[in-house]
Amino acid sequence: MELGLSPARAATYSLIENPGKLDHLVCCRDVEWRHALCGYIAKDTSLMHDSDIVCTGCIEAAEGMGALPGDRQCPLDNRPCPDEAEMQRMIDERISGT
Repeated sequence: MELGLSPARAATYSLIENPGKLDHLVCCRDVEWRHALCGYIAKDTSLMHDSDIVCTGCIEAAEGMGALPGDRQCPLDNRPCPDEAEMQRMIDERISGT
């Protein structure tokens, strides 16, 4: 698995918590975590944490690729998504820039 080898690790990300803000779904294997499943491209490097509102277009795109929210199956390559501990490690790396 290529997780943790992305050149995006050098980028500086910020973690924001805003439950009322619209959140988009990105693939954990996307190098920049900016290309949402619905086609939206984020201009900043903020990572949303605990959003209550998820883009309907992202959900529909994932479902159209055969993945249902919560399946922990990547809709892009049909491989298992990382578990919560691995995702937190990836987020921590991107926030710290290491």
